[in-house]
Amino acid sequence: MELVYKGRYFNGKSSMAYTVDIIWGDDEWIIQYVDEKQDTIRQVWKKSGIHQTEISSGIVTLRYGEQFPQQQLEVTDVNFMNRYKQEFSVGLMHKVKLSSASFLIGVIVVIGIAGWLSYIFLLPAIADYGAEVFPRAYEIELGQKIYENVLAEEEIDTAKTVAINQFFKQLNVKSDYPVKITVVKSSVVNAFALPGGGIVVYDAILKDMKSADQLAALLSHEYSHVQLKHATRNMFRSLAGYIFISIIFSDVNGVATVLVENAHQLRNLSYTRELEAEADNNGLLILKQNNISANGMKELFLQLKKASAGIEVNELLSTHPDLDNRIKNAETFAKTNPYQLKLNDSLLYYYSTLKNDTAWNE
Repeated sequence: MELVYKGRYFNGKSSMAYTVDIIWGDDEWIIQYVDEKQDTIRQVWKKSGIHQTEISSGIVTLRYGEQFPQQQLEVTDVNFMNRYKQEFSVGLMHKVKLSSASFLIGVIVVIGIAGWLSYIFLLPAIADYGAEVFPRAYEIELGQKIYENVLAEEEIDTAKTVAINQFFKQLNVKSDYPVKITVVKSSVVNAFALPGGGIVVYDAILKDMKSADQLAALLSHEYSHVQLKHATRNMFRSLAGYIFISIIFSDVNGVATVLVENAHQLRNLSYTRELEAEADNNGLLILKQNNISANGMKELFLQLKKASAGIEVNELLSTHPDLDNRIKNAETFAKTNPYQLKLNDSLLYYYSTLKNDTAWNE
C-alpha cells in the first residue's frame, strides 16, 4: 500500500529547499513537488540507492545516489520515521548499547578533536589552494555578483567614478581581469579590492590626497590585490567555514550563494602582512613602470597614518597596523630603484578632475 508523507527536498544543484510529497512504494519512493515555474517535478528514489546521514528523535536526513552532488531529503513526520526505522537500518546511535556508551563518547571526542584541528590548520590551506586553482572565468563572474551586491548598499559618485577609471587606464597595466573602479560617498577613509577586478574607493580618501602620485599608488596597490588573487584568497580563507559546510551538504551552487550573501563582510577583511607587503611591492613596480615617484606610496601611508589619529579608518590598508614599516619599505624601494620620473599630463588631468569636483564643498 502506498502512503504519502511530507518532507523537505534539496536537488543538490542549488540551495533551495522544496516542500515535497513522498510516495512510499514497495521498491521505490516517488518525490513530487512544484518548482519555481509551477511545473510538477517527480523524482524516483530506488530504495537501494538511499543513504542515511542522520537520524534522531525529531528528524531523519537522507541522501540519494552515488554521484556528486547527491540529492537530500529531510523528514520530520513521525509516521514516516517509524516506518523508516522498521524497514531500514536506523544508524549507529540506535544500535549502540548503553554499555558501549563510554567507548562511543571517546570516539566522538577523538573525531571532534580531529575535526577541530583540521578546521584550524587544514582548512585554511585548502582554502588557499582552492582560491589559486579557482577558474578565472568563474572568479570574474562571481566577483561581478559580489561587486553588485556591495554597491547596492552604497551611494555612488558617478562623475568621480568616470574620472578615476580614466585615471587608472593611464597606468597601462596588463591585467588578467576587467578592472572596474567605483567611487562611493562616505566619511570612512578606505578603499578595497574584490575578486575578479572590482575596486571600491571611498571619496574621503580622495579628499585628503595631495598628489596624483598618491592616487596612482592607491590604485596600484588595490589592483595588485586583484591581480595576485589576494582578494579571492582572502575571501576563501575568511569564509572557508561556510564554504566547507556547503560542500559537506553537497550544495554546489550554495558555495557561490554563501560568498555573494556575505559580500558586505569583504570590505572589512584584513590581509596578512605578507599579502600587504606583496601588494605594496607590486604596486611600487607599477609606479616604476610608469615613471611615477615611489614617494607616492610613502605619501599614501603617511596620509592614512595621519587620518587614523582622528578620522574613522577601515584598516584594510593599514593592517595590524604596520604603516611605519610600509613607509620604510617605500623609502627603501625609492633608494634602491633609481629611475627617471616623467610627468603624465593625462594622469594630472583626471586627478585634477577628481580634486576640483564641487562635491567636496557640499
